[in-house]
Amino acid sequence: MRNTPCSSWRTVVGAAMCAALLFVAGCVPSRPLPTAVPDAPKAYRIAPGDALDVIVWREDKLSGPVQVRPDGMITVPLAGELKAAGLTPEELAQNTATGLARFVDNPNVVVRVAMGSRRFFVVGNVRTPGMYELRPEQTFLQGLAVAGGFTEFAARGRVRIVRVGAPPLEPDYDAIVKGAAQDVSLEPNDTIVVP
Repeated sequence: MRNTPCSSWRTVVGAAMCAALLFVAGCVPSRPLPTAVPDAPKAYRIAPGDALDVIVWREDKLSGPVQVRPDGMITVPLAGELKAAGLTPEELAQNTATGLARFVDNPNVVVRVAMGSRRFFVVGNVRTPGMYELRPEQTFLQGLAVAGGFTEFAARGRVRIVRVGAPPLEPDYDAIVKGAAQDVSLEPNDTIVVP
């Protein structure tokens, strides 16, 4: 069979395409490209109302449960009054160890947050009003969802969040759902009131 100008042209183009594909394949990195690393979770911050377990190794009389008072303080035997609110459990453990160091050689302290010590409340025209455990970074919309959402009688435009020691917040439910306003992060002991 004779080569025609058309068939030799196809051979040249085919060879060029194969060469280009081999070149491109050689440019692809042998390892996968890095993907975006998710943000590390925020450190837990102790809040008023939290129930804590303070454990001092080999010191049973100094160990035990404590409640964070509304002023954000706790009382630990020998260490006295310590600020807890706003600190991480690790920071509070370090401060407690420093306070105990005058009385105990090399105190080894661990602070744990007891489960269920952080809560929020939903009252009014929702399907299941009540008290709920507050999860880390939980928001107003998520709180409503946990309570089953609005009933047919709910006044969505008059919802408010009552917060201890602060004026009530009035989140715009419809704007938040549409993405036109930012959702509100819940804090311990917040009460969502749905008229």
